[in-house]
Amino acid sequence: MGKLNSKGITIVALTITIIVLLIIASVTVYVGDNVIRQAQLQTINTNMMLIQVKVKTIAEQANFNKDASDTSGYKGTKMNASSMQKIIDSGAIKSEDAEKFYLLSKSDLNEMGLEKINIENGYLVNYETAEVIYVKGFSNDGKTYYKLSDMKQLTIN
Repeated sequence: MGKLNSKGITIVALTITIIVLLIIASVTVYVGDNVIRQAQLQTINTNMMLIQVKVKTIAEQANFNKDASDTSGYKGTKMNASSMQKIIDSGAIKSEDAEKFYLLSKSDLNEMGLEKINIENGYLVNYETAEVIYVKGFSNDGKTYYKLSDMKQLTIN
């Protein structure tokens, strides 16, 4: 018998190559997903910080005019506990504080000079504390975050 002349790749080499490629692809997808989620979180944080600055400005103007009880300059629709039940249930705010929040619409953001902010499900603001809440929330590790103060500290794992 003569020597076998093998030209090509063996099944073992092919299997190892496929396994290595699958590992590389899964790591790339995992890292890519984290990068996308981190960018989404950063966009939400930036939008909420811009809104917070405008809310502080509006509240300070009301205080400067010596009539802090005058809410006529406040933008948004005044909320109540029943309309904010999901956020109250999450523990983001207390039910007795719900009536201090205003839901901002796209036209409210436009009037505030924030027309480039994507409204999605909406933002709630408290003019007294300058707290901003993202109605849709941001989920990470099985928990949903609504408040800007909570999301600022959040990192994607």
